[in-house]
Amino acid sequence: MPTQQLYRDYPYVGELAHVISLYIAEKRAVGALFNTEAKSLYRFSRFSLDYLLPKDTLTEELAKAWIERQPDEKDKTLHQRYSTVKGLAEYMHRMGYSAYRPLTGDLPRLSLKDFTPYIFTYSEVLRFFAALDSDEGRIMRGKRVRRMYRVVFRLLYCCGLRVSEAVELTNEDILWNENLLVIRDSKFGKSRYVPMSDEMTKILKSYTDTNHYDTYLFSASGDRPLFEGSVYSYYRKVLFKAGISHGGRGKGPRLHDFRHTFSVHCLQKWVRLGTPLSSALPRLSTYLGHVDMAATEKYLRLTAEAYPEISETLSREYGNLIPKEAFVANENYASENY
Repeated sequence: MPTQQLYRDYPYVGELAHVISLYIAEKRAVGALFNTEAKSLYRFSRFSLDYLLPKDTLTEELAKAWIERQPDEKDKTLHQRYSTVKGLAEYMHRMGYSAYRPLTGDLPRLSLKDFTPYIFTYSEVLRFFAALDSDEGRIMRGKRVRRMYRVVFRLLYCCGLRVSEAVELTNEDILWNENLLVIRDSKFGKSRYVPMSDEMTKILKSYTDTNHYDTYLFSASGDRPLFEGSVYSYYRKVLFKAGISHGGRGKGPRLHDFRHTFSVHCLQKWVRLGTPLSSALPRLSTYLGHVDMAATEKYLRLTAEAYPEISETLSREYGNLIPKEAFVANENYASENY
């Protein structure tokens, strides 16, 4: 569990202040840092002062007002505020408080134009891991730390994890006999099981057997999880060594693009194998921990554009879900011989 000084607390106000404090305490009791959410909940508590509320009650009026679109606001920001109030509402409902639980229908979906991930080619993936594994100290000093990063990056690509999910893993989150990871209290408050391949399980087992750690599997020092910014910094250096150009801040390839690439490669494999996407897509959605199918369906577009040779199959099954939008990738993506 994170040490106490890592927690950031705020002076919550209004009729929901007590409930918010209890909600945050519960999240942290099960190991979540919850600092970003705590700050957002502080803003929400201040926002609530403009509304007449019964004590310890989340009204529909307040919830909908909080997620109402602001001028020039991006969809992503809107969804983050939605996630804040939805998590609080679900906690309150579970604990017996009166709370309106907002629905996804209360706000617009993310715009496709805001979603432009970089999809790695298979050769780029191989080059990245070759550069990572061949680093003997020129990029990152410390044999133990280099070994740790080799496992972290494989979890991001091979299991489609978010970086926050990977660095928060503990030994209790690994079910060795079932080849499963337990992802606890992730985005939108969801928890899930993530299956691993036999090879990935062996890599993780070898790492845990030969490395000392206190609580977190991946920790640079002491009993604290690996800092996400450090993961990104090393990632950029490995990209450079692998000869994969970066477009600059905010343009990618982002670290999160490993997760996008995992999803597109899964769909591409299923289409080639003739797996019905009507059953495969819900499985991918569950595996990734998406809150609904809308977040998963956008990978159909990326798959169709990255692999023109399978676009007919995708269009036949999901043609109405695949608008013509651009994505960011290597210019030789479609022409590579897989």
